[in-house]
Amino acid sequence: MSTPRINVDNHLMWGRLVKSWATGRDYVNHNVTDANPVPPEPGPGQPVPFPKPSSFKDLVLTCKNNHVGLHFVATASTPKTFCTGDEPIGYVLLQGTSDISILRLPAKEKVHESEAALLGAGGQAPLDYALPSFYGIAFGTPGIPQPMRQLGPSEKMEFHAQRVGEYTINTCA
Repeated sequence: MSTPRINVDNHLMWGRLVKSWATGRDYVNHNVTDANPVPPEPGPGQPVPFPKPSSFKDLVLTCKNNHVGLHFVATASTPKTFCTGDEPIGYVLLQGTSDISILRLPAKEKVHESEAALLGAGGQAPLDYALPSFYGIAFGTPGIPQPMRQLGPSEKMEFHAQRVGEYTINTCA
């Protein structure tokens, strides 16, 4: 069995950490306003406020210290549990440049596990396709995503394929 899928409890702080690691700017502590929506570049000689994590343990600790809450996603047989950083999990952080595109593919096992959960394989009840609550912002209902209609198995698989593809090309490439 593969390592359980990891997710975050605080998408806003997670996004701010990721942007800080990617740019060297301090998105975590920046007070976002309409007049000042983006933090400044660090001055010459100033340290990067949030160095890129160099290990899984470092990632978990940085997230914990910034109220992100990394957890293993609950399944039908296991409850949601928070990452400690002591788990035997390999870790690689990659960052492309404007000249290099990195196409990060999901693990084969993770795709199969998602499909099985959505379809209710192994006698389990099929999961609904849920979107994170922050999607509600785009629909004028902050914190509450628009209700999704019940999707049939083929619709779930088509939607899943589009989400995986969109994530891969927009986020990782």
